[in-house]
Amino acid sequence: MRLFKTVLAVLTAATLVAAPADAGQPRPPSDPVGALLAAFDTHSIVAKSSPDPGPFVFDLVRDPRFPGTVNDIAVECGNSLYQPLLDAYTAGGDVADVSHVWRDTTQPSCGFSLFYEQLFALVRQVNTTLPAARKIRVLACDPPIDWSRVHTPSDMEPFHDRDASIVSVVKTQSLQKHRKVLMLFGLGHLKHDGGSAAVAQLEREYPGAAYVIADHYGFTADNARLEKSLGSWPSLTPMKGSWLGKLDTTYFPTNREYPPGSKGFPGVDAYLYQGPADLLLREPLSARAVLDTEFLNELRRRATAIDAPPDGLAWPEFFFERERTSGVLLHG
Repeated sequence: MRLFKTVLAVLTAATLVAAPADAGQPRPPSDPVGALLAAFDTHSIVAKSSPDPGPFVFDLVRDPRFPGTVNDIAVECGNSLYQPLLDAYTAGGDVADVSHVWRDTTQPSCGFSLFYEQLFALVRQVNTTLPAARKIRVLACDPPIDWSRVHTPSDMEPFHDRDASIVSVVKTQSLQKHRKVLMLFGLGHLKHDGGSAAVAQLEREYPGAAYVIADHYGFTADNARLEKSLGSWPSLTPMKGSWLGKLDTTYFPTNREYPPGSKGFPGVDAYLYQGPADLLLREPLSARAVLDTEFLNELRRRATAIDAPPDGLAWPEFFFERERTSGVLLHG
């Protein structure tokens, strides 16, 4: 008995020494997926910058709470001309080639995106477990361009206004039908103060409809110090009421000047941290696209048709050279 008491005392002392100062205190739940889904309680739109620098979006779609909360996923890399094809594919139909959805947009780099290729396949798989009324719909929002009819630069002119196309699709397919939609686009399309950006346009008719989330890609100054304050990852921090909302705007990567003394990330409601900026990976390319010579030749034809400059992303050779010299890390 004396030996047992001695061992117990030693173990207790060791526990007290090893325990952190705040041991026993209640901690907020670390559930960024839940925090994002909770935003749908008060918003019809949750808009997140895309493509994802980490696995967050895939984890979100796989979460069992997602189908009961979100009806639609609106995406940037999707030609709205092929919406029927995308609907058939994500509903589980027998579709021979769904790649036209992301390969034939106005943005050539979408054709090499592994993110969207995997996202559409994941939604299709999740939908196999859901009844018809709860199946997730993916909305292609890029203008409905038919590349077989584009032979001169003027043939492409009707399809330049991408934000107008985004607004039209989200408004008619989600908001007017009282559906909840997750928007995945470059942040320039999503900010509340974006002027002609899609979300800013939508909120003129539907005030306060959107909750906008920016991904962390690094602060513009003192990044190493500030990242320590972000803590563990993944985490989703609201701007309002947090230290991020009080941080000078110059620390965030904005695309225009703001008045001196501005605070927080303008046009953004929350900040998603998926790890230190110097550990974030570049999006891998789709091997199917890179090895598809017929697709590459079609991209060259399109670049010639619209008089794309030789040092532009419309040409696969330039795109591949940029990727080859970029490395696998975003900031490596």
